[in-house]
Amino acid sequence: MVPAGGGEGAATAPAPPVPGQRAAPAERTGGAADAGARGRTEVSARVVEKIAVRTAAEQPAVRPLGGRGPFGAPEPARAQARLSGDTAVIRLTVALAYPVPLRSTAAGLRTRVAERVEELTGMRVPRVDIDVSELVRAGRVG
Repeated sequence: MVPAGGGEGAATAPAPPVPGQRAAPAERTGGAADAGARGRTEVSARVVEKIAVRTAAEQPAVRPLGGRGPFGAPEPARAQARLSGDTAVIRLTVALAYPVPLRSTAAGLRTRVAERVEELTGMRVPRVDIDVSELVRAGRVG
């Protein structure tokens, strides 16, 4: 059974808007001009720290730290981030393979961590301090 006036070819009027309902996507305006009106994204220091630790762990000269993390697994590195607006300053503690050239290895790590945090968060990273807490001989694993 077909309702009266609802058969094929019958025009249907759009339903009236419900009070307080959001506008349909076609009615919304978009673009960079009103991006600030829609809201903003805040990145926490913890997220920046996790990105820094993960990036450090991906580097060939970085070894797991001697201690254990909160779940008993070796920590790949430790990071602390201080945020101020769209700027992050990071302190990274790592263990490095022995023997590696410390100065150039730390410089490469510093650059890579800053680039990766900037890439993923959009924050500026003017400084990454590297603390080498230990040198790990080739035979030691985690």
